[in-house]
Amino acid sequence: MKKLLIALACVAAAAVVAGLLLARALRPPLPLPLPAQGASFSDVTVIEPGVSRQEHRFLSVAGDRIASIESARPDPDDPFAGAYLLPGLNDLHVHYPPSSLPGQTELWSFLFLLHGVTGVRDAGDVDGTASGPALAGIRGDVFPGPRIMACGPFVDGDPPLWSNSLVVTTPEEGRRAVQRIVADDFDCVKAYNGLDEASLDAIREEAHSEGLPVIGHVPRRVPFEKALLDDAQHLIGVRQPLPDERPFPFNQVHWADVDAARIDFVIATSLENDLAHTPTLVTTERLAEMRHYPELLHEADALLLPRFYREVIWSPDGGVSPAGSMQAKDFDDMQRALEKKLWAVKRMYDAGVRLHSGTDTLVAFLVPGAALHRELRLFERAGLTPEQALAISTGDSAEFMGVPQLGLLQPGAPAELALFREDPTRSLDALDTLVAVVRDGRLYSREELEAQLARYRQHYDGALYDALVTPLVRRAVGSTMNRD
Repeated sequence: MKKLLIALACVAAAAVVAGLLLARALRPPLPLPLPAQGASFSDVTVIEPGVSRQEHRFLSVAGDRIASIESARPDPDDPFAGAYLLPGLNDLHVHYPPSSLPGQTELWSFLFLLHGVTGVRDAGDVDGTASGPALAGIRGDVFPGPRIMACGPFVDGDPPLWSNSLVVTTPEEGRRAVQRIVADDFDCVKAYNGLDEASLDAIREEAHSEGLPVIGHVPRRVPFEKALLDDAQHLIGVRQPLPDERPFPFNQVHWADVDAARIDFVIATSLENDLAHTPTLVTTERLAEMRHYPELLHEADALLLPRFYREVIWSPDGGVSPAGSMQAKDFDDMQRALEKKLWAVKRMYDAGVRLHSGTDTLVAFLVPGAALHRELRLFERAGLTPEQALAISTGDSAEFMGVPQLGLLQPGAPAELALFREDPTRSLDALDTLVAVVRDGRLYSREELEAQLARYRQHYDGALYDALVTPLVRRAVGSTMNRD
């Protein structure tokens, strides 16, 4: 009996040790500490892209606001002297990961800041667990991250695509869905594919009466000129859908048929009704590039996240990416669709249509922050100058966040800033020279950000974490979607 008790005690002790090791392996590093609010920058060039440029300025921050912008006060000890100071970047189409992925909410929030992104719009919580932890963590000063405008659940027809959807089949159900979103204190309404015209009309009317914008996908059964979304996503609806067309991504072949007359119609409708577009060109680019999946695995962007993203979640073999069912022709069609979308975006921009910068994080190889840099480069590829692309992200997109003076560089405006050693309005390559970011009046230097990134990389690239978490993620992939 004594030997049995000793054996049981050893087993129990081993279980305790194993549990402690498991907990340690899964526990991420401590978040980057939130510094006190307030900062000052001597002899910087203050740039509101597309608006103004002030050289040799002293800018001070008090609390969460810009306190003053004055003539330069030379300070040889200021490490930021000579930098270019811009409003922070804004990504108006992100999806945070489900909270079932341990530590990822905090990591994603950090990666946005690492790339100078101080504001995001969470355009739909895929399973109901993503937005809440991000909002609570950032607003509660648990960890640093961008300002979040959140839409909450998707509002879709029956059957919905995502599990966290409010199903609407009648106008009355549409009004009730909006009231639930209001009651849950979300900032926007995300309309989706399966809505009918009457229900969408009721959703839009109810949302506007509550002061909420309606963004999302132009529904399949609703013409663009009838949907009238305040901010249409992914250029859905710009191309007229065919009754019997195959689903995305195979419907991209039809973008070849989009002509100038159709774009001019969309432009006229958008201008007449003050509608904005978030093209998310980078989603099309990245999917076209999935034909080279083995090469994407080694990109610097992808290595910022744990291995289970690139090798499991984003894998064309068993992951959530549709690339696994695409053939060579489909990738060619996707590339041709991208070129036509670039042409359409330039035509829309030249006509004065409001454009926003967004990415659609959670899509394969769209890494928080880094993906927005890619999107801005695609605006440039479409024919915009670097300054015009930055003006979309720092100005027009910031304005849609609904915060007074956000995106402006003037006393009293929110202190949401990005500082670069080189001038990104001259070349977008300078986005890689970020030297500091100010979020909510708190200054984070590049050195601090890089040190925290190293801690995250050491943890998430660790053999024990990888061995424990990656198999669990592999089994869980796809559980957030209701598939036909």
